[in-house]
Amino acid sequence: MKTRICLTVGADDNALACWVHQTIASNVSDDARARRDFFALRAAVAMVAQDRGLSTTLRFDHGYLTIHDAMVGIPDLTLCGDYEVLLGLADLKLSAWGRLPSFMPGRSAPLRRTALELVSGELKIYGMLSNARTLLRLLGLLGQRPG
Repeated sequence: MKTRICLTVGADDNALACWVHQTIASNVSDDARARRDFFALRAAVAMVAQDRGLSTTLRFDHGYLTIHDAMVGIPDLTLCGDYEVLLGLADLKLSAWGRLPSFMPGRSAPLRRTALELVSGELKIYGMLSNARTLLRLLGLLGQRPG
């Protein structure tokens, strides 16, 4: 099965959209589990970097991803935070079991940091409870796989 990831007009000038494009394309090409997550997703996800005034919308449709320059439509899931906080989501290491963030000793520092950012309000995830599976699959596409 062939994947298709594309940026819309103007999205190539958006640093957040370019980072998401590179990260997801790299993970999908390297990892079979990421590819399964990619083909399973059908959702709209918005990411907002509040400190830089950047936003992007990711529209997943079973193997296709269109990355828009700004908010488009009503997203199923919205991640808001500073640019560096959003980039920090890629540091989360995922366990082989259950595709959950890893709680293993020595690997859980990014998870603790992300949990503290959620509690302190530096990172806000709207729709997290109603779209938990979408969030876990997105983290799987952005995060690091067990090595």
